[in-house]
Amino acid sequence: MAASESTSLSGTWIEGEMAMGTDCVHAGVSPCEKTGAILTPIYQSTTFVQPSIDGYLSKGYSYSRTKNPTVEVLSEKVAQLEGGVGATMFGTGMAATVTVMSAFLNTGDHVIITDCSYGGTNRAARLLFMEKFKVEVTFADFSDVAKVEACVKPNTKMIFSESPTNPTMMLADVTALSALAKKIGAVHVCDSTFATPIVMRPLKLGADMVVTSTTKFYCGHNMTVGGAVVCATAEHQETIRFWQNVHGNIMAPQAAFYQLQTAKTMEVRVMRQSASALQIATWLEAHPKIEWVRYPGLASHPQKALADKMHTTGLHGSMLCCELKGGVKAGRALMDGIQRPWSLCENLGSVESIMTCPSVMTHANMLKEDRLKVGITDGFVRVSVGLEDPKDLIAALEKVLDSIVIDNSKKQKT
Repeated sequence: MAASESTSLSGTWIEGEMAMGTDCVHAGVSPCEKTGAILTPIYQSTTFVQPSIDGYLSKGYSYSRTKNPTVEVLSEKVAQLEGGVGATMFGTGMAATVTVMSAFLNTGDHVIITDCSYGGTNRAARLLFMEKFKVEVTFADFSDVAKVEACVKPNTKMIFSESPTNPTMMLADVTALSALAKKIGAVHVCDSTFATPIVMRPLKLGADMVVTSTTKFYCGHNMTVGGAVVCATAEHQETIRFWQNVHGNIMAPQAAFYQLQTAKTMEVRVMRQSASALQIATWLEAHPKIEWVRYPGLASHPQKALADKMHTTGLHGSMLCCELKGGVKAGRALMDGIQRPWSLCENLGSVESIMTCPSVMTHANMLKEDRLKVGITDGFVRVSVGLEDPKDLIAALEKVLDSIVIDNSKKQKT
């Protein structure tokens, strides 16, 4: 062998931990040993041939409902980005949420869930676990840890938080809630879809598990759906993997391949989106037709100090919300009248900027009284800022706001 070949360091890694941007690109991924292909292949195979009965699973794979090589690489990437011992990839974010609840809750157990969450989480808690499986469910205001602690019962087995909350942009003190969960012997599950690991890593703040809809920022291109549960301990990771296999809701290899590519740019996307979101939130807050704006990067956010404490990178994400003076009619006029480059639709975290009406779209399945209790009126506007130039986005907002006539005498609250 030539000396140049025996001493080559090409393909080896430098020592030390890599930065988040490097991990977004490379975590979990290695070039193919056989071909040198830099991208992980799509293993679009249902089954995997075994060398013998005694050698069953000697290569690690048997059937793609249980484990698939493409999906496994993505799970390694997500686990590393979130700071967990392992991740489990699901077909959707709701598949991840339902699986983590079914894995750790039994009939007669009690779970405390944030009173403002993604509408699908609320629906699953009420209709599936509370009504069908007879799990006790308490919805609480997670912006105040004392109010959560007041809900604790002897049979409380799980605290399920969301930070920031969808769509009201309120925060949960992940460290304090994790300490509370440990004190009472419960698990703390945090849905950090809005934050992403670029903004906050709940496992580093003490949470036991993180749930994230990878449909959102991990994908970021409106082309796949998926979810993940990331665990702080091997025991919890084993439990989640077992129940995923029972439910059969693993992510498809094709979706995993796409998300392996889109995750590479997640840090640069979230950095740009956060800067644009702050610019747009600041502009909206100063507009005379806007009643209020809520964004964790604004000084006016009621939990700004907590945001700065938990969002250690100084970024606060792409999501914000607002209401107009004039109430429901004005809010709906904004959403119905917004022009491109904005899009009126569901989803968030993508390169395209999106405006959503939660009362009709994402949170329509909440009970109306519960929705109004947390401030989601029919004119509530959820905003996801994409990668377009913020000047163009503001120009579109300015045009539609100029066209709206505010009638404060007929302001509607519902």
